[in-house]
Amino acid sequence: MQHAMPTASPDFDFGRPPFDLLTEGQRAALAGALDIALYPRDTVILSREEPADALYVVLRGAVQERRGGEVAAVHGPGDRFGLQALYATAGDGAGVTGARRFVAAEECACHLIPRAALEALAAENPAFGAAILGDFAQRMRDLAALRSNREMAALTMARIRQAYLHPPLFVDAAASLRDAAEAMRQNRASSVLVRGADGTTGILTGTDLRDLVVLDGRPVTDPVGPLARYGLLTLDRDDLLFNALVLMTKHAVRRIVVTENGAIVGLLGQSDLLAVLSNHSQVIGLQVEHATDPADLRRASRSIVELIRTLHATGVKVAFIADLVTELNRRIFRKLFELLAPPELLANSCLIVMGSEGRGEQLLKTDQDNGLILRDGFECPDLPRIAADFTRHLVEFGYPPCPGNIMVSNPEWTRPLAGYKDALFNWVHRPDEAAQMNLAIFYDAAPVAGDATLLAEAKDYLLSRLQDNQMFFTQFARPTLSFDTPSGLFAALFERRRAEPVDIKKAGIFPIVHGVRALALEKHRAETNTVERIQVLAELGALDRKMAADLVEAFTILSTIRLKARVDLPEENEGGEEGAELAIDNLVHPDRLGKLDRDQFKDCLALVKSFKELIAHHFRLNH
Repeated sequence: MQHAMPTASPDFDFGRPPFDLLTEGQRAALAGALDIALYPRDTVILSREEPADALYVVLRGAVQERRGGEVAAVHGPGDRFGLQALYATAGDGAGVTGARRFVAAEECACHLIPRAALEALAAENPAFGAAILGDFAQRMRDLAALRSNREMAALTMARIRQAYLHPPLFVDAAASLRDAAEAMRQNRASSVLVRGADGTTGILTGTDLRDLVVLDGRPVTDPVGPLARYGLLTLDRDDLLFNALVLMTKHAVRRIVVTENGAIVGLLGQSDLLAVLSNHSQVIGLQVEHATDPADLRRASRSIVELIRTLHATGVKVAFIADLVTELNRRIFRKLFELLAPPELLANSCLIVMGSEGRGEQLLKTDQDNGLILRDGFECPDLPRIAADFTRHLVEFGYPPCPGNIMVSNPEWTRPLAGYKDALFNWVHRPDEAAQMNLAIFYDAAPVAGDATLLAEAKDYLLSRLQDNQMFFTQFARPTLSFDTPSGLFAALFERRRAEPVDIKKAGIFPIVHGVRALALEKHRAETNTVERIQVLAELGALDRKMAADLVEAFTILSTIRLKARVDLPEENEGGEEGAELAIDNLVHPDRLGKLDRDQFKDCLALVKSFKELIAHHFRLNH
């Protein structure tokens, strides 16, 4: 980047909005602060790797705004860019998000308005400040609307020809069931099309073969013609994928026949259709609902990662993302358990999720925290294998095993209701460190599959065993203070020193979660979600209403920053497996945050320190 002295800068065009709002004195101040930069053709002016400290205004030439390999916009003389990088927001990420770059399309020159000068003018002239920041906000809203519209268009306008079609495999009506099975095996197909003697076409699937031969006892020498199903569901290759999805759902089938100019050209399978639309929450839910094996669920689970990216990019609030992801995750867990467990096990057990998943606050795929409550007296000889398969499949779906082994594959977390009550009694009345952790995790439990009354009875028992025992609640609340919440690291930024990264979960999120959890348990509350607990505690007078409101806001901001730190990174799986997981990393680098995020982060950590002091005083942790 080549900078000339401000005195060499050509006159700035103050006739363009919003600079026409400035007074003569303010224009003179801005002219004195301006710098100019010259860029040869194809020079990268601004990118992710270069934090912005000025607003750019094109003087001459043209600047391309590129996202990935595409030109998203072209900025000519008088146009501004770089405000997103200067003031990063939840809709645009810290710095220049994604793969966005600003590149000189030809030799060009730009005025640079330093941050300090811009902020001084915005403070002195509110109309100017509102105009320039309001313009930015509108651009972000327009961008979010554009992304949302593109997503909806992809869902409603995608064509069948965009999906993979299985080549049609024909057999004659006189072929035997064995011939049909052999044709499927040789061609790795799951169905055959049967040419009827009258010119009609029917279908025979692998499931049909199984039912006819194994269940009905049909000889494998029987011809397929009379056994095939006719009146095929067909759509043209240029029809909408959405219509195919509706047709499959309406008729409860997993494939339809696709034609072109009246001739059969292939079969569209449900999983192939959903693969095209897999980034949409509605379709992920349908994909889960119609899954017939764990492989279908694995594809649905992997799609959630891209769904999170899409929702975050469109500016959806983190609380709404958490609600949606929680519902999809629980559907996946429920469906997996239903696929693995026999009906008698489903009727006599309750699958539960705990920790952040139980609270409905899990966004990224963190460690598994799950268990199984069995009805007293019920036994399932195959239970160890089913539990081990459940855990193994979740690991394959991208949910890491729990380091503390809090999973259904551990017999300590798969036991009868009476066994859970015994454990709860010990956790309450013999509270060592492990017991405190187990109690906290179980207190957050939510039912996922099976008989939910089993969990309700266990929680009722837990709350009934709690007594006004100051020592117990003091010990339970103590982990709130386990991790340091730094306060001086931001001073390094002002002294131009590199600030140390902060574990946002330990420093900010966990103290709020556990402190609120301790207050809720003390009040014998059944809510599991942190925000709901805060609101109830405020209504009960256990939390000052201002503190409660500040805690909700801080919890939301910290969760947003934590999510943003992951999804705003470059695609780590670029060129690799589609839908690879977002890496789990709770470290936040304050010096990489935009100004607004950094200020909010600082304020949130200060509030967390105050809340920890409140918890310490309330539960007498310093005595």
